[in-house]
Amino acid sequence: MKFLGRGLLVATTALLLTALGFAQSSEAQRDQYSWGGFGTADPQFLREAAQDGAAKMQLAYLALQNAQNEQVKSFALQMLSDYGKVQNDLIYIANQQFVFLPSALDPKQRDTFEALSHLQGAAFDKAYMKAMLNDHQTDDVSRFKQEATKGSSQAMKDWASQMLPTLESDLKEAQKVAPAVGDRKSVV
Repeated sequence: MKFLGRGLLVATTALLLTALGFAQSSEAQRDQYSWGGFGTADPQFLREAAQDGAAKMQLAYLALQNAQNEQVKSFALQMLSDYGKVQNDLIYIANQQFVFLPSALDPKQRDTFEALSHLQGAAFDKAYMKAMLNDHQTDDVSRFKQEATKGSSQAMKDWASQMLPTLESDLKEAQKVAPAVGDRKSVV
């Protein structure tokens, strides 16, 4: 099982690195994020958001393999879709701003991935949804709200504001799914 988890981690990291090298955006997206100039984006926010998005995607892939509950699998697919868009946007912005994005998970994210990779079925469902709820509640929404109001550039404020409804929707969905898999303590 460790081999499968590590293999998934390596494969996802390779995909993200490939995306970093070959990220292409539509003209509308280029116009939207082409605010020009070096250093107008908050590099730390970009790095943390990219790293968090990569972790969410890796956990979602793991959920598609290990989850039993169809609601959890559906939630994981939605996470892949939402964070795929976030990652593409972040890669484009980072490339425009010459910001290097990390390719590895932070230690906390690695520990979460490792712990979840050993679970299957109902135990996985409950632990995964708890992790998603805790992460969305404490990190994503508050960080994006802060960036939307106090970001280092108007473009970053606008981008974070555009992403907030998606993140809030993911949080609400996680709050709906968690009780279905027996995680009643995490529901706000």
